[in-house]
Amino acid sequence: MAKHVLRYIHGTDDYGLKYKKNDKFIFSRYMDAYYGGSLDDRRSMIGYMFFLGSGLISWGNKKKRITSKYTTNLEYHAIGDAICEVVWLCHILTNIGIPQKQAIVMHYDNQDVLKLV
Repeated sequence: MAKHVLRYIHGTDDYGLKYKKNDKFIFSRYMDAYYGGSLDDRRSMIGYMFFLGSGLISWGNKKKRITSKYTTNLEYHAIGDAICEVVWLCHILTNIGIPQKQAIVMHYDNQDVLKLV
């Protein structure tokens, strides 16, 4: 497994994130859920993206194993998945010297879930 990781790193050493000189390292978080989003089996999908400045540093897209009865339930669980990723990324950013001093703010569009949270 270690050889596989080293080969991957060697093959992608020219990849990177490009930041402008005056870019601020603001940690932005966006997420959404798609009720019945999979056309094959009508299962719901969740997705999230995390940016540091203008560079995308993490993203995810998952098909939920169970079908939610209500969109609010699905989107509430989607927020939980995204928050787990946010906490992990905040620890990583703190370890590399970019601590996050502001409150964690998720950009989200479902008003029912926002009231529930």
